[in-house]
Amino acid sequence: MANNAVTAKSRAVSGKLLTRDEYISLLHKSSVGAVTSFLKTRPLYAAAFTDIDENAVHRARAESLIERSVFDNYIRILKFHTGKKDGIMSFYIRRIETEQLIKAVTAIASGSQESFMFSFPEYVTDYICFDPIIVAEAKDLVTLSMVLAPTPYGKPLHKLLTDPEPDVNKIITTINVCYIQWAFAKIDEFAFGSSNALLKDFFLRKTDADNLLMCYRMKSAFKADADRIGELLIPYHKRLSRKQIDEALRTSDPVSVLREMFVTERVATARVSDIPEINVNVSEYRYFRHRLAVSANEVEALYSLMMLMKAESTNLFRIIEGIRYGLPPEETEKYLIV
Repeated sequence: MANNAVTAKSRAVSGKLLTRDEYISLLHKSSVGAVTSFLKTRPLYAAAFTDIDENAVHRARAESLIERSVFDNYIRILKFHTGKKDGIMSFYIRRIETEQLIKAVTAIASGSQESFMFSFPEYVTDYICFDPIIVAEAKDLVTLSMVLAPTPYGKPLHKLLTDPEPDVNKIITTINVCYIQWAFAKIDEFAFGSSNALLKDFFLRKTDADNLLMCYRMKSAFKADADRIGELLIPYHKRLSRKQIDEALRTSDPVSVLREMFVTERVATARVSDIPEINVNVSEYRYFRHRLAVSANEVEALYSLMMLMKAESTNLFRIIEGIRYGLPPEETEKYLIV
């Protein structure tokens, strides 16, 4: 279970993450180019930004290079891992795979396949189980079902993709369930007892957060009924059970009850923001920062690092977006995960 090289490398990389002071400095940059110029000096981003002209770079390009940097750092650390290449340590690749498949489904359902292909990160093509070009060529979801037939997603998605009136939200839920099932199967292959439970908890923490955030958004923004929301829940949990969610949804003021549950059910441990999603993200950031500092388990260490790097990339995206649209720095600061 222990691999000191992976754990040590993960901690070393975490020491290069941006500080709050550096985020504040970036918030006051005058352009996306100025942010790019700064990232060129940072060890985690220098390689990706070296040949980029900061005077010509646009927002989408900068964001794609940040994502590429996160992925490249993950792949570098994986080289220190001696286990199976398709084992649980490939969790980040599998997560990207599901995210891209969800984007493909959404694009095909709306007839905007070009948008999927335009934004697809080509550097992951050799790591995932489907060909993005063939997927993007699918004219409809029935065709996509045939394309995905040889992949692990083929059987779980077939009935949903071939339904005369496909429910995109149910398809998305099923794709996320596929990811959890894959992760649990890989964990069961090599981890037992307390180690098995610990690693599954990492994935279940996010499932609790995703389920509660989905419920809150569906109720607060769309006034969806309890039965409809129940259809979209991922059927796994750490603390937040289906029964608790169902009871909350059927109260006289479900939005307020759901909002309280972020803290009472430890999906978020403190109210650091009026925005539930930020509360969750900050709580997760602090949790994974602690786990990386104390863990001797290679999967836990690398998973924690990737969650921290994902938070950093989200922060950079928000800063770049804020600069691009001329938002006051103090407004963007409210959304930072630190």
